[in-house]
Amino acid sequence: MPDITEPEPPVTGMVSATKNAEEILERIFAPTPKASPAEQAERTLRRPRQLVYVGMSNRNFYWRAHITKFVLDEGFVPLTPFMLFDYYLLHTVPKDVVREALNNLIVRCDQLWVFGNLSLGVKVQIGIAKRLGKPVRYYDITDLPYRVVSVPESMVSEERRD
Repeated sequence: MPDITEPEPPVTGMVSATKNAEEILERIFAPTPKASPAEQAERTLRRPRQLVYVGMSNRNFYWRAHITKFVLDEGFVPLTPFMLFDYYLLHTVPKDVVREALNNLIVRCDQLWVFGNLSLGVKVQIGIAKRLGKPVRYYDITDLPYRVVSVPESMVSEERRD
């Protein structure tokens, strides 16, 4: 294929330049070099992302990966209890030990995001976050895996107990 070039009108005092379609296409489609580990660390230190505690009922356990991805896609760092501790570490430690660890994570997070209906445990987590003055967001996950919808607190319902 022959090079397609277009001469540019001469500019006074400058060498005339030509546009080459292949060069332009090469710049557009050139692979972006990956940042080195040092460059990635520097970027993180210069612009750290906020930590988001992911609050959800154990009835939504099976959506944990989708919800974690949603928080990452929004530009935040998710702390998802069911990704960190599975389901109470498969019942190998007392629930109170895991709950205390989770409460410590809420203290260290910048925000709390609630996904789905409110269980008793999630309501306690919301109470901790609010008392600490942390922003709380609510999301409807009825349409997962297709979409997650932000909703006002007044539209969130309590989970029915069996």
